[in-house]
Amino acid sequence: MTDLINSIHLDENLKQKVIDLAGKDKVKILSLTEKCKKGDFSCLAFQSDLMRLAVMLECAAGVYSRYKELGIEDKIFLDTFDDIRIWCENNQNRGLKNYKWIKNHVSYALFKIGRLQYQLYTCRNKTLRYSLLPFDYGEKLIYIHIPQGEKLVYADCVSSIKRAKEFFNRYFPDYSYRFFFCESWLLYGENWQFMEPSSNILQFSSLFDIVYSCDIDAQAIERIFKKRRLIKKNYQENTTLQRNAKKHLLNGGRLGIGIGVIDKERI
Repeated sequence: MTDLINSIHLDENLKQKVIDLAGKDKVKILSLTEKCKKGDFSCLAFQSDLMRLAVMLECAAGVYSRYKELGIEDKIFLDTFDDIRIWCENNQNRGLKNYKWIKNHVSYALFKIGRLQYQLYTCRNKTLRYSLLPFDYGEKLIYIHIPQGEKLVYADCVSSIKRAKEFFNRYFPDYSYRFFFCESWLLYGENWQFMEPSSNILQFSSLFDIVYSCDIDAQAIERIFKKRRLIKKNYQENTTLQRNAKKHLLNGGRLGIGIGVIDKERI
């Protein structure tokens, strides 16, 4: 566990706390880890954020041996599990609150390849409009996620998607999928109304066939403004994106999410 803590560059104070916890409660950590390895992540529901972090780090250390067996490069492993650091920072370095997200990583179902993350995903989302989509309910997909913390450079995203296709062909040859799928505020159909054509977000969205959009703005508000305000004029304006999005909202514009797909045969 210690090697992984150092590799993903946890906050120094948090690092020491989890090392101390591992020395004091090693039996409990290993017991919870075994349950998680069997798919029972509910055992973490009533644990402290620090204990959740210790368990997920222990799980990740076990996943590393599987990466090595398959010959997956260390960089993909380290980039993938750097998400633990990000979510700890989002939790003011008190530990890991969002263990339900990190369970995808330790279940060998999510990988960061270059700029983007890719999840093995059987689509059972009942809210999607399947009559408009090129795939059916229950079909296997590769779900694209956009991790925070890096610029969304178009060339980096193109490279990432091409590498991902090669990755899944090589390491998951029996995983039968046709489409990459993304559901994000970055793909919302009205973003062009307040973004420059050259913006990274619009460039990124151009990689997808945008099937449809929904006026559900919670994700966009969180990512752009951090939290919702009762009065729109009170939204912060610290960045160009915030200023433009706020002006768009004050002028009656909307935010939402877009549903996009990429046919792997066209990559």
